[in-house]
This record gives sequence, C-alpha cells and structure tokens, in this order.
Amino acid sequence: MPVKKEDLKFIKGVVKFEEPMARHTTFRIGGPAELFVYPSDDGDLLNILRYASEHKMGTFIIGGGSKLLVGDRGIRGFVISLNAPAFNKLVFDGEYASAGCGMKVSEFLKKAAAEGLGGLEYLAGIPGTLGGALMMNAGWPTKAIGDRVEEVTLIRGLDRETLGKNDIKFTYRGSNLGDFLLISAKIRLDRKPKEGIEAEINRNFEKKRQTQDLCYPSVGSVFLNPSGTMPAWQLIEKCGFRGVSEGGAKVSEKHANFIINKGKATAADVRKLIDEIQKKVFKEHQIVLKLEVKTIGDF
Repeated sequence: MPVKKEDLKFIKGVVKFEEPMARHTTFRIGGPAELFVYPSDDGDLLNILRYASEHKMGTFIIGGGSKLLVGDRGIRGFVISLNAPAFNKLVFDGEYASAGCGMKVSEFLKKAAAEGLGGLEYLAGIPGTLGGALMMNAGWPTKAIGDRVEEVTLIRGLDRETLGKNDIKFTYRGSNLGDFLLISAKIRLDRKPKEGIEAEINRNFEKKRQTQDLCYPSVGSVFLNPSGTMPAWQLIEKCGFRGVSEGGAKVSEKHANFIINKGKATAADVRKLIDEIQKKVFKEHQIVLKLEVKTIGDF
C-alpha cells in the first residue's frame, strides 16, 4: 500500500516522492526512489528508521553516491540522504578532527588544510563523502583512511553508539562498518605547513586526472584489484575491453577499470559490460573480478 504524504508528517526534514536517483549518484544513473529523505538531525533520522521498521519498509543510506549503481526501475522504501547540515559538522581539537559522515571528502581536505592539518592528502579526487570513504576504507595507492580513524559514531539497528578503533576492522577497500549507518568520525591528522598540504593535494589530484577518466560520470574503479596477480585494469585491457561500449556506457580509453557514462547510459548498459568483463576475465585468466561498486535497487 503506497505511503501517503500525511503519513510522514512526523519527519522534520525534506521528503521527496519518486525522486530520480540519477540526480544523486556520480554515475548519473538510476531510477526513482519511492521516498527520498533529508533528515533534519539524529532524532529525525531515528524516527524515520523506526517508522520503516514498524511498516516493514526497506531503508538505504546514501552519501555522495560515488560507488553506487542504482537499477533503472529504482528503489522501493526509503532512501535517506546524509547530505544535510546536521551531518556535515566539522570540529578540530588539536590534531584531531570530528567530522560528520555526510561531509564530502574534498570539503574535509580543504578545511583541514586551512587549519594546517594533513595526512589524508592521498584522498584528493575521491568524489564521495567521509562516510562512504570509511565504509570502503578509501585510499590510494597503498595508504587508507582506516589507518587514521580513532572512533566512529553510528546507528546499529535503532541504537546510537560509538566504536573505538579497536572495534573497527578495516580491510582492502572494505570494513566491518557496511551494515551500520555512520553519523560521525574522529580522525587523527598531522600538523603540517598549510602550503605544503595544499600543494600535495593538488599533486595527487593531478596524478589522478592524468591516469583516471574524470571527464565523464563514473563510479571510479568498478572492480577490486585481485590479490597475487596483475591489477584489474590490466586484466580487463588484456581481454580487449578498453574502449568497448554498450549503449551509453563505455569502458574508459584512459583507465580500463573505469566504466563511464557517455550520456544517457542505463544501469542495464553498465551491468551488461560488467557481466561480459567478468565472464571473459574468468575464461582467459581463471580470476573472478569482484565488484568495488555496490549495486542496489531493481534492475
């Protein structure tokens, strides 16, 4: 039974019905979210989660949408965006930063640099939010954000709690935080000259610009690098997929582990490329390429 507008009067934040997810992902792909919500604060967020639980409705939390492929038929239930002021707060205390997980990584780096605090310059060019970076343990090439996390405040079930660094397990492009809703994090930084931090951020961004296709909508790397063998992009290239297109989706000429949206690409286009790449890489190299991108919704 469809949810009516009057049923959601308890929500203090903004509610949108049948909101196109293409507006909220870096891929610029995705069908409508049945209910897209910007909670006003933690209390509002918990009330939404309780309502969803009581009415047996699905919930999905979105940050910057940088590692998401949303199905063309969209998502039923609630899509909850943390791109709201309550989840973008940032406080510095000595060499520590307490930041809302809805804050964009680029904004965090910029504000930390202004305070003369660095240590995460290698994240320059990552388009997502701090929460997404924590869940994915974002990094490049050998360092990762998890190395600097002191604690994370999150919602587990319908309870708010804080995990210390010893309770958090970070792995290569992953963590044990994926099942939780991340609210904020305390991160250890290094005191450095402001000019040096900004210069390193610019250098790292330029390296990515030269080696990665940042001119078209994408999710960045689509596949995880398999251990003990060549990187994913090289396997994909050896299988002849560089530059291959399917509808509006194309394997980047610049970086074979990027699938780009040339314009009007559908989730089905991307999924077909993904399936073809995985099948051929396995056939020719006996390696299963695992996805770095998360697929959600109805395809």
